[in-house]
Amino acid sequence: MRRTYTRSLLVLVVCSLVVLLSMYSLEAAAVKTLKVWTGYPENVPVFEAAAADYMKEHPDVKIEVTGYNLRDSEQKYAIALPAGTAPDIYDADAGVMNRYAVLGLLDAAPESVDSWLKESFNRAYTDPLTVDGVLYAVPWIHGFQVMYYNLDHYEEAGITAPPETLDELMSHARKLAKYDSKGNLVRSGMSLRISGGGMGVAEKFEVFLFAEGGSVFKPTAPGKWKANFANEAGYKALNLYLQALHEYKVDGYNVKHDAEAFVTGATSQFNRETWVIGEAKKLAPDMKYGICQLPRGDAPPATNLALGAFVVPKSSKNKDIAWDFAKYINRDKYLVQLMRDVGWIATRGGVDYSEVYEVEPHFKQALDRPADMKLIPLANAKATAEAYTKFAARLVDAFADPSMTNNKTKIMEFLNDAADEVNQILESYGEYADD
Repeated sequence: MRRTYTRSLLVLVVCSLVVLLSMYSLEAAAVKTLKVWTGYPENVPVFEAAAADYMKEHPDVKIEVTGYNLRDSEQKYAIALPAGTAPDIYDADAGVMNRYAVLGLLDAAPESVDSWLKESFNRAYTDPLTVDGVLYAVPWIHGFQVMYYNLDHYEEAGITAPPETLDELMSHARKLAKYDSKGNLVRSGMSLRISGGGMGVAEKFEVFLFAEGGSVFKPTAPGKWKANFANEAGYKALNLYLQALHEYKVDGYNVKHDAEAFVTGATSQFNRETWVIGEAKKLAPDMKYGICQLPRGDAPPATNLALGAFVVPKSSKNKDIAWDFAKYINRDKYLVQLMRDVGWIATRGGVDYSEVYEVEPHFKQALDRPADMKLIPLANAKATAEAYTKFAARLVDAFADPSMTNNKTKIMEFLNDAADEVNQILESYGEYADD
């Protein structure tokens, strides 16, 4: 009798475990995992805040957010996307999006998302994300370069106002730069992007081209471009870098650069997007600084427009959820957090940022653009990434050559050779046309 009872009890326990395991398996199978990658790790807390709220509202969804530095994320995505192992959402810039859209690797925005985008965003932010009339991404952040300047350094140098022109920029830099007893630069008067991989060097250089009326690409016909820097604008822009490095020595290779230099007081002036506001708040909360628009050359005022947007691969098994989350993170709550805690400015209009302005007035300074200032996006061309990257590599070499300083013949030879290469790249993609 006892054996029968024990046997029955054992059978009951086993059956119960089978049922529980089956239920657990079904529940686990019902949960869909959404993988999100970003090349802007400073934005991860915003992603995680939106993900936590989204998962509460959608218990059947699990969102995993991974942040890499920008170059690593681009390399990983370049491998994962064609292999079919890409994340469901990737935070890409417009140039990266274009490259993969034309290869047929990205999902087009569904009609419901497309209509929402047209209602919620200015065309200036959606047109660069469109290829052959098809929208492939949800805009999120946008960057445009402004100039940062250290107020304590200005006071020390007797400078009372930021520069309005490139000539004034150099004049200020010469007053601000500091040297040790051996004449070595220890604090740069301005920090230029003079090294680094990828497109960055060319993108940062381009705002100096804009100031003189040039650009890396110039549109010549629908879907066609040509190089636009083997000219007076290119000469002035490149010679400014060379003078800064080799003639006036207000910047150099043995000092810190970019945002790190600014927040540590190692430079007095530099151009970059608004994320630096967040960086300064986090790393140098007591630093006194100002923001102004980019100094002008001989052309009307202009700055770059860099777009960060969410793309969904065709290989994703959770496309509907991915597009829905891309809309979800564009809610006011997360966009305010993005500006307040990180420093990036969202592209969707109609958001009330008053609480941010109260605690961080620098954003108002950054957004105080003159009415005639142009925001110029990267060309929506298949050749953009390759052409900018190769031009950037050439620029890095040119910056390091002191013999080119003030040598117009040598500078123009360099620019003509670089322009020929850019035009050949455009031609290889069927995107070149002369005026």
